[in-house]
Amino acid sequence: MKKRLLKWLLGILTALVVIVTIDMMVCIHQYGKGKVTPWQVAEVNLFREAVVLEEQNLEALFLTDHDWTGDELLKLGCRETDRMGSMGYYTAPDGTEFRVNDRSEWCSFFRLHDIEGITLEQLGLHT
Repeated sequence: MKKRLLKWLLGILTALVVIVTIDMMVCIHQYGKGKVTPWQVAEVNLFREAVVLEEQNLEALFLTDHDWTGDELLKLGCRETDRMGSMGYYTAPDGTEFRVNDRSEWCSFFRLHDIEGITLEQLGLHT
């Protein structure tokens, strides 16, 4: 009896994890961000990493967990020079000027951001 109950609970938990992961991947895909892997979703939510979805030159679209804000940049030594709504303008410790747009596309699991003028690697946000 206990083994049967344990199997049911394990099955329900597994189904819940699969459903939530698929939902997050569908949300990201609907925002036009191409193919998103389950690992990217897990990396953002479990490891609190910034995950690059698209990158060209000094522009990137990246995914963070829901609680990420520009305050994370301030903790890295960046200075906010201006803010216009969801667009923040910053200066990195090395003097590089860049902007971060906190997009309105988000859900309770993640947020999307655009960064231009610096790479996430330079900021130490992406390994």
